Amino acid sequence: MLARLSQGRSPPGGAGGMLLLPLPLGLMMMMMMAVTVAGVDTTESGESQEILEDDEAASTEIQESESSDLSRMSPLSSWLIFRRNSNKADNRRTKGSRRTSKHGLPGPPGPPGPQGPPGPPAPLLPQQQELIQELQLQLRVLFLLFLLILLLLSDMAGVCLLCDHPPRVSTSFLSRLLQTVIISRRSLLELQPFSKPSDSEQSFQRGQTFNASTGRYTAAVSGFYQLTASLLIESGDRAQVRLRDSVRAAICIESLCQSNLSVESVMGVAAAGGTFSILLTGTLYLQAGEYVSVFVDNATGSSISVLQDSLFSGILLGV
Repeated sequence: MLARLSQGRSPPGGAGGMLLLPLPLGLMMMMMMAVTVAGVDTTESGESQEILEDDEAASTEIQESESSDLSRMSPLSSWLIFRRNSNKADNRRTKGSRRTSKHGLPGPPGPPGPQGPPGPPAPLLPQQQELIQELQLQLRVLFLLFLLILLLLSDMAGVCLLCDHPPRVSTSFLSRLLQTVIISRRSLLELQPFSKPSDSEQSFQRGQTFNASTGRYTAAVSGFYQLTASLLIESGDRAQVRLRDSVRAAICIESLCQSNLSVESVMGVAAAGGTFSILLTGTLYLQAGEYVSVFVDNATGSSISVLQDSLFSGILLGV
């Protein structure tokens, strides 16, 4: 619009006057814009300077308040201190274990329980069992022979070691099994026959009341008789073993082992089998004419053998 006015009112001087009029106006507008921008910059710089001064003042105030007295802190300083110290290692939260016991804290340990029963002893080796059984059999035989020799010597010398007047042994016998006797499973058998006494065993024989073929000794007089049987038994291996499997031996009166008084012994049988011995010794009162004999009851599931030279002996102790 200024250009149009200038064109309408141009002086007669020509085109130079038309270009001179807008230049001052443009310079004035540029100067006004620069002043405005400078004012804005000045205002913004003043505001930022004020903010920096306020922060410095706040930090200075916080430091002074920390060093002087904690009770005079302002809410702002407290908040700034909290933010500055909340991320340090000492103040970090650690997640504790959320798993808790349903029954509370564990109690003290209880008293110790009672001691259990001792375990079974270790089984012996077959060689050890055989040695022990052989030793036991030899000791028993030696003991019997010693008793008989002692009685015979006291009778021959006329000296009694236990009394003032030596008694005379009127009845005694000693005999061995003639051959091996096999006893079937679950069966009872009377041992026979026995061998006749050898020359070395003739001195142990008093009277003729022992029947070697039947294995029975008949009492000549009523009285107390010491009877002994030492049996050597052999059993084979068995596939199945029961707790009730055993071998029972007895010296019975008149073959009535259940109703009459008898001398008996029971021995268990191992599954591996082997050789073992049974010793029977005891005192029975026999009436004159009653006989005694040896019975073996095989209560196992397989047959057993009573070996040769098993002993059967007896002696009259008194009336």
